[in-house]
Amino acid sequence: MAVKVTFNKSLAIAKIQGAKDAALTIAGIQALKDSNQYVPRDQNTLRDSSITNSDRAAQNGVFKIRWDEPYARYLFHGEVMHGNPTNRTYGPEKLKFTEALARMEWAKYAKEKHGNEWKQVYQKALQRGLMN
Repeated sequence: MAVKVTFNKSLAIAKIQGAKDAALTIAGIQALKDSNQYVPRDQNTLRDSSITNSDRAAQNGVFKIRWDEPYARYLFHGEVMHGNPTNRTYGPEKLKFTEALARMEWAKYAKEKHGNEWKQVYQKALQRGLMN
């Protein structure tokens, strides 16, 4: 008995890439939510900037999360800013955050705390995407 199997390779590759991007989008949104809980709170401007400036969906295996405010970089590194937004220097003093969960390098901290969960979210979403 002879069996011949044929399939559309480009369609299969496209389906896999689509499932990967969909899964990465789900994991990326979860990473954004988890990271934002460690962002120092001002009037929520910095946290809100991540929602408006981060990717809405992964494309070609990339999902970027961005906090885009003039002071985001110095807060991320936990350095006191001297001067003004157009003429500034940083440190060497470190910031002291008053909010319990606030951390410098909040995305790195979130990855340490939640990285394994993000992998599980991605893997489950990828499995669901490949089954459809």
